[in-house]
Amino acid sequence: MTSSLLFSLHRALFGAIPKNLKGLRVKITNNLLIWQAFFDTEPTEEEKEVLSVACTEVIADFPNIIKVEEEYLYHPSPLKNTTIEEWVFVRWEPEIKKDPMN
Repeated sequence: MTSSLLFSLHRALFGAIPKNLKGLRVKITNNLLIWQAFFDTEPTEEEKEVLSVACTEVIADFPNIIKVEEEYLYHPSPLKNTTIEEWVFVRWEPEIKKDPMN
């Protein structure tokens, strides 16, 4: 992730992180912006709209982007395999311990 993308994301997301958001993955590749938001519960229209506006603000900073894939996903379990390169935001979550008797 480039520093210009990081600065753009920081500005666009300031005050725009819904309480329900557990992670946001952003990647630009071949003039395509991939924007994936992961939520604890089914995201509301308002939560999706707030993040969509932030996505639009990022797009405005990169005129070479010609296609956008926005996803707003319900993901009840903890996020796994998160590498820092594409993740803008990942909320800490305690690990779910399995009952050894089950």
